[in-house]
Amino acid sequence: MPLPGEVSVCLRQTSPFAMGPMGAGLPSGSSAVALRLFRDPEVQSSVLAALHHPFVRALGLGSLSREAFQCYIGQDAFFLKSFAEGYAAAIQRCTPGQQHLVGALSELLRGVQDELKLHEGYAVEWGVDLSQHQQPNSSTQAYVDFLHQVAADPNEGVAGIVAAMVPCLRLYAYLACQLAAAFPFADHEYTEWVRSYSSAEYLRLPSKAEAVLDETSDSEPYDKLLHHYRRAMQLEVQFFSAQPYRAPPRPISLLVVDFDDTCTASDSSGLVMQTAIEATAAQADGSEAQAALRAELQGQLQWLVSNYASQRQSLLAEILPEPEDEATDFDMGWLGDFIDRLSEFDKEMNGVVVESGILGGIKKGMLARAGESITMQDGCLQLLKQAAEAGIPTYVVSVNWSAEMVRAALAQQGLSVVLAEGEDVSATAVPPGSVVVCANELEYFGDTATGNIKRRCECAADKGRLLDDLLLDLAAAREGREAGISVYIGDSMTDVPPLISADAGILVGGNSLVRQVAAVAGIDIRPLVAAPLDLSNQESHADEAPVLYEAGSWAEIAAFLFNPQLVRLQRRTTSLRERAAPQAVVQGKVPLVLAIAGSDSGGGAGVQADIKTCMACGVYATTAVTALTAQASGSLGWAMARWNTQGVAAVHVVPPEFVRAQMAAVLSDMGTDVVKTGMLPTPEIVEAVAAELQERGLVRLVVDPVLVSTSGDALAVSGVVEALKTHLLPLATIVTPNVPEASKLLDGRSITDLAGMRAAAEALHRYGPQASQAAAPCWVLIKGGHLVEGDEEAEVAAELGLAPPPPRVVTDVLFDGRSWFELTEPHISTGNTHGTGCSLASAIAAELAKGADVATAVKRAKKYVWRVLERSRDLPLGQGSQRPMNHGYAIADWSADLAAAGVAAEDGADGQLPECSHAAEAAREQVEAAAARRNRIPNSCDLRVYAVTDPRCNAANGRSNAEAVQLALDGGVTVVQLREKDIEGGVFMEQAAAVLEVCRSRGVPLLINDRVDVALAVGADGVHVGQGDLPAATVRRMIGPDRILGVSVKTPEQAVQAELDGADYLGAGAVFPTGTKESEVIGLQQLAAICQSVGIPVVSIGGVKASNAGETVLAGCAGAAVVSDIFGAERPADAARQLLAAVDTALAQRQGQ
Repeated sequence: MPLPGEVSVCLRQTSPFAMGPMGAGLPSGSSAVALRLFRDPEVQSSVLAALHHPFVRALGLGSLSREAFQCYIGQDAFFLKSFAEGYAAAIQRCTPGQQHLVGALSELLRGVQDELKLHEGYAVEWGVDLSQHQQPNSSTQAYVDFLHQVAADPNEGVAGIVAAMVPCLRLYAYLACQLAAAFPFADHEYTEWVRSYSSAEYLRLPSKAEAVLDETSDSEPYDKLLHHYRRAMQLEVQFFSAQPYRAPPRPISLLVVDFDDTCTASDSSGLVMQTAIEATAAQADGSEAQAALRAELQGQLQWLVSNYASQRQSLLAEILPEPEDEATDFDMGWLGDFIDRLSEFDKEMNGVVVESGILGGIKKGMLARAGESITMQDGCLQLLKQAAEAGIPTYVVSVNWSAEMVRAALAQQGLSVVLAEGEDVSATAVPPGSVVVCANELEYFGDTATGNIKRRCECAADKGRLLDDLLLDLAAAREGREAGISVYIGDSMTDVPPLISADAGILVGGNSLVRQVAAVAGIDIRPLVAAPLDLSNQESHADEAPVLYEAGSWAEIAAFLFNPQLVRLQRRTTSLRERAAPQAVVQGKVPLVLAIAGSDSGGGAGVQADIKTCMACGVYATTAVTALTAQASGSLGWAMARWNTQGVAAVHVVPPEFVRAQMAAVLSDMGTDVVKTGMLPTPEIVEAVAAELQERGLVRLVVDPVLVSTSGDALAVSGVVEALKTHLLPLATIVTPNVPEASKLLDGRSITDLAGMRAAAEALHRYGPQASQAAAPCWVLIKGGHLVEGDEEAEVAAELGLAPPPPRVVTDVLFDGRSWFELTEPHISTGNTHGTGCSLASAIAAELAKGADVATAVKRAKKYVWRVLERSRDLPLGQGSQRPMNHGYAIADWSADLAAAGVAAEDGADGQLPECSHAAEAAREQVEAAAARRNRIPNSCDLRVYAVTDPRCNAANGRSNAEAVQLALDGGVTVVQLREKDIEGGVFMEQAAAVLEVCRSRGVPLLINDRVDVALAVGADGVHVGQGDLPAATVRRMIGPDRILGVSVKTPEQAVQAELDGADYLGAGAVFPTGTKESEVIGLQQLAAICQSVGIPVVSIGGVKASNAGETVLAGCAGAAVVSDIFGAERPADAARQLLAAVDTALAQRQGQ
């Protein structure tokens, strides 16, 4: 490979020009100044631009038109006359001490004269009348004028004149040598031109001129020499562009680039593990303990590295033979087998790393900071930015474990980088001006990595599929429009499938293994300059074997991609969200859950709850019923008690063989993605279920060990506990006992606090599948609802007029055999809790069926059940102590409907319900529940710097909304509100989609001002409404419980009502006078009163800026909403940083008070 920074292409070992600098057309290493000038980055850019200029490549390929070559000969002959005059001027400038150089300069002058004779010979051969080319074109004239100006300047010495002439000599030597190396067997009408300029006789001329330059350079400032050298190289490129040759246009429809060892100077996987080690060690108590833990983890890392290296070496020794001396035919069969084995190995090694747990403990943000320190290859980021700005859909793919780190590394120089969402990738959904990263990601629970990986791109096969998906997406979206070429850049064995699938597969780097794979498979590797001018014409490169092209640097790739052939394609850009497949549909099929549980005639628990939960989560549920119960609201425990003592009066247990028959019927017909078990009332049924699952090889199993109901009643007979531990837990993906059930499973162990829950989880984990027996160990989720104390403390405080105690919380413990996760949520005081355990387990199963990992499935399931509890609070269904819930709250919110009916009855409206009716009682209960809604837990978001867009500010600064928001996010804005008052809905929706892409790429929520329809249409994170807009309660019903709702207020009364109506935060103001819009100023005192009147966060708005934002925070605000102070600023990022600093300072001051 070339020296770092040296301009060259990587020549094949068989090339006669791979012998050294002169053979490659490069300056000699002894030419110190000349070599330094040639290696200047700006000069290199011009040299490579010339090498990959369509005129030069057509000359090498033999496809240059005669007319173009004839014109070139004529213009070059005119130029050479001026070149001869330059040497004559240099001879005249020789000082007495430089007279010995006259001979060398005279020889160079004769060389020009010989070259003119050569051109005259070409002219005769080609029938060119040189007299017709006495009139130079503008580029030739510019070059001639430059030489005349330098030669005529009395202050120029020999070095200055020669520095303006050497670039032409050296460039022609370099170009001819590279073309000769790229086309060693060429035999066309321009071959003689290539041979002449790559001959040893010609190559002595630039070397002689460089020797003169080196000897005389001390007499001239280097900067002046560099200026002449750069200008001459630029004029050479312009000279080629001025010739009457137009190559076929070459639009680029897709650019995909590998990350590690392609974009980076070294592999970054070790950085991920080192970050994890430091994060884990930092959690130990004391420096000695930290050092000991760090040493232990470093030892584990060394074992992983050594194991990987030895296993990989053994694998390659088995599957990768040495290439034969002679070229072989392309062997797709061997290559396919090789890629399959290599991919299996990479996936297996990822499993070893996950199993080790070494990636656990990393906090969110750590890998982003680590990524900022990664050294990138010279020119890589500049090329990616150039591609993005040219409108080329650009992806960076990586088998790295952290997309977060990859993104941070790519963003080091201001490149806009977004992460691909979900499993879908789309070449038409790349945000304009951005690069999309598709990589694996660590699995996080809360802010802490679990040690698992969200596997997305693990191996060569995954990279190949990714490129295929992108190409198919392009083909589907083309709809008759012009097609462009696809380009893939990589340099590892895992890149081989996409490299040979792309129109232009480009190798960059020195990986010998990928070249060995290519040699064995019969894949040809050629210099990049040898690539056909028309890569979209399959016949132009339809050789018997695939062809890859080798580049010496990223600068060369840039010269190849962005030469005059490049034209921009018209793109139909769609949002990533728009093109994403529905979350519920996984791999083209409807996700399925088989629920095996008892039937609840009251509909609140059992398979009825399973079916409703799965449907609400977007999954189809099938069932196998284990028992029929006669119960209503919360009476299952009573029914089981009667059955235990009086036979089958209230429960009918289904025979085990019929349970198994139900399972077999469903599984043989529809199959399933996940199995969830609930009430298994007898040991025989437990064994039957386990036997059927094992026989069919089904291992994705959620076990809800229904032993004790929420109310504390026993739900299974003796022997079930041992049957579960012996037969079912060893098959489980996750087991979800509540505290009493965990106690029963552990022989009555007392569990009274968080420490007891942890110990119980660890003990139960031992019953699950171990790493040696299954792909993933069992997870244990112990639900802590039974440990929450009653409301007595709050009631006593209320009676005594004291401040209420802190809100109660429910903490669950999740354990995977290595890492602990404490999942805490606010407690909801309600009697509607019948079926919570069944619903949670079914929701987990549903999320697993949709493709979520276990930790994510638990988190989503808990959020769903928490919302169900909140929307079912005090719902009048039944008379039991544990009443059912409203699983379909998103479809029908009965609580809100009944509350509204109660209000109407109290107002004496038509249709008033009789006082004694059950419906009237229900309505009154709902009115009371609505009044208690101030206990509703709001959707949370970081409100510290709340940026509100303004079309006038953006127009004044020449920015689109998306561009302005991007700049604001660079400065740390934490939430964005898109406000547009005077545009049509369709235009607003397009702008909102563009801004949403920008916000999603940074993980910042986007709220839409006023327009609920636009927010729902684009999938925004929420809505903000004013007092004159739709009522907040109506908006809450429209957007559902999980989107953010903000409301503008001016008084405490408005604030209280907004909170009751379901607001998650309030915008209070205007606090100070503002020029954005006319608004009544409320002042700091009124702002403080608003903050004190509600339990949801408040942001200040109106006249707020960095200089006064702290005052509003000290008044009780969670942040500041700003319009013109950010979007009217010349540098929005700087303005946002100043505001964030002011808010953070005030928050710290308030917390310290």
